[in-house]
Amino acid sequence: MEFKAICLFRSELFMKKYFLLFILSIIIFFSHASITRHAIYGDGNGYYSYTQALYFERSLNFKPVYNYLQHFQGRTGEFSRTFWGTEKYNPFSIGTGIVWIPSMLVMSIFGSDRFSLIYELGPGITGIVCMLAGLYFIEKFLSRRYSKKVVFWTILTIFFGSSIFYYTAFEPALSHQPAFLIVSLLLYMTMDDNKKVNLFIVGLLSGLLVNIRIGDAILLIPIFYSVKNKGWSLIYLVPGFLLGFSPQLINQWAQFHNIFYNPYLGGGTGSWNIVPIHLLEFLFSPKRGLFTWSPVLLLAIYGLFKLKQTTILIALGIVWIVSSFWSAYLSAGFGQRFMFSAIPYFSIGIAYVFEKVPVKASRWVFLFFSIYNFILLVGFYFLNWKNLP
Repeated sequence: MEFKAICLFRSELFMKKYFLLFILSIIIFFSHASITRHAIYGDGNGYYSYTQALYFERSLNFKPVYNYLQHFQGRTGEFSRTFWGTEKYNPFSIGTGIVWIPSMLVMSIFGSDRFSLIYELGPGITGIVCMLAGLYFIEKFLSRRYSKKVVFWTILTIFFGSSIFYYTAFEPALSHQPAFLIVSLLLYMTMDDNKKVNLFIVGLLSGLLVNIRIGDAILLIPIFYSVKNKGWSLIYLVPGFLLGFSPQLINQWAQFHNIFYNPYLGGGTGSWNIVPIHLLEFLFSPKRGLFTWSPVLLLAIYGLFKLKQTTILIALGIVWIVSSFWSAYLSAGFGQRFMFSAIPYFSIGIAYVFEKVPVKASRWVFLFFSIYNFILLVGFYFLNWKNLP
């Protein structure tokens, strides 16, 4: 009886962390929004424009929301509002905007002005929920292979010791949050030989992932590889994928009258520059290098190599190469955002390392990388590190 009571207590403590992380993230997010007087930043404005147009205009009429964004002034007069020199087109993918639509319905309970801060909080809250749900599915996946203590410290370490903390609490209204959730869910659904897999749902989620962030299609390589032995049932992936990706095809037809035209693939939002030095900068640049801003991921790479996770390492390598040769290969935000959706894969390597060391060592690793991440946050906001050359 005493043993069962201890297990129940530990289980409740295990789940309470998500509630505490939610409260912490909401407090930071609301405080940040009250200071800046807006909650949507950078590319998020493109996705928010879809949400506003679809919910309020019932169409792709972006003129009202573009007018608002172009004339908005924050508390200090200069914020990251993105514009495209047109009132007709929106070059971003539509997926994230669709994910945010329910938040408009909920926020309408608290405000009537469609351009008030209340409505901007909705996508941010959605992003926080997506991130914590993604961490939950990572936890469920890792719990099949590792002890509760290993999984507990893995989850806390990737939350506080990587860019996850920033994109959950400070800037949760981007495409990265729903993409993170989908990759985490697919990891949980597919990477288990003894688990039955609904391949139509896998295809649907895969299509939705590409609908949200087209570059994250590379991260589907380990997912599809893990279900390669399903035989003829793999055919169910196709209708699921097409259904998940269909909103973007419809969007491309509605805006550009060509379902195959995508501004990202067409070079409308950037260009390819084959510069080998960018490969090194992507990893170690002081500006936004992956291992400079999230060095805990170096630990993860070591673990993935020791586990011989070849397919995952190949996918990460392809993302590294492709992102390095893109004109925007270094993120404008906190850390290297091009690898953000891959953190569920990195968590596997971290869990492996924590399994091999004493619990005390895991605590020290958690503490070290959390402090390192806090120093980066201070530098990002107060020492102007966001404008590093």
